[in-house]
Amino acid sequence: MTPDEAAELLGVDRAAGQADLDRAYRRLARELHPDRFVGAPESDVRLASARFVEVTRAYRLLSADRAADAEGTGTGTGPVVVGRPPGAGPRTAPVRPFSPRLFATWAAVLLVGVALSASAGPILSPIDLWGRLGLLVVAALATGLTRRRSAWWATLALLGLSGIAVIASTTIASLVGLGLMGIASVGLAVQAGLVRFPDQG
Repeated sequence: MTPDEAAELLGVDRAAGQADLDRAYRRLARELHPDRFVGAPESDVRLASARFVEVTRAYRLLSADRAADAEGTGTGTGPVVVGRPPGAGPRTAPVRPFSPRLFATWAAVLLVGVALSASAGPILSPIDLWGRLGLLVVAALATGLTRRRSAWWATLALLGLSGIAVIASTTIASLVGLGLMGIASVGLAVQAGLVRFPDQG
């Protein structure tokens, strides 16, 4: 996209100042933001989303051009990394809809892990075993259901305690159980949107 195309897309003059660019971007962002098209036909949503992306690219290009002119480094046509547009707010991950089937799958994996861990017997007393594992199950399930970071941190702390207990007892079944509980806990946190991997955008 050339600076002239970007200016035309934003509806401003090629030589417009940063304040004019900001105003034009905000106006178009309000019109085209995907949140305004909830319930609209899918084709309208796709068109608005594509145009929103183009408007954002145009805004960033012209803003980088203005920044380069202000610094006296030229026309700003080279590759420039720019921050988020004004008024864009914090970057947040989209909230995924709750999937009962996925939740049930992770819960089943978690319970198999608990059963394998419990097969080794308690380290100190039955209260240690069932208290630790019971709290771990509650915290992991709460992570998936409530999407709260505090539940996720509690799950991680209890997984750490279980890891120490499993290493102290060193049985294969409890090691496999700990692995399954860890995998299920991370799966529940990913489903809740608390953990993201690089390929998730």
